[in-house]
Amino acid sequence: MNDVKERPIQEVIEELDLPTESKFLGYVIHLPVEDEFLAFLKETSAIVKRGFVKTPEAAKLYQSYKRALRDAGKCKQKAEPNLLFDIGTQYAAVPVS
Repeated sequence: MNDVKERPIQEVIEELDLPTESKFLGYVIHLPVEDEFLAFLKETSAIVKRGFVKTPEAAKLYQSYKRALRDAGKCKQKAEPNLLFDIGTQYAAVPVS
């Protein structure tokens, strides 16, 4: 997953057959087995707290793929960064590939 290449967002929107007016919002972390999204991650020297939500619009939003990937690695469960789009009527979380 570290060898993901940057591509123009419009190209991704077309490839995924999303509405042309779709807006890229950033990245969210999806836990595919649980079908949940990371809502928060707080770390201190003594503890790590994680919270999860059922919908991508309530998830923690990242502007950096590298930061999303870093925090995905801090989850105990399988977790992967997803692209988050506002497609007009709802949000769409799409795995980075």
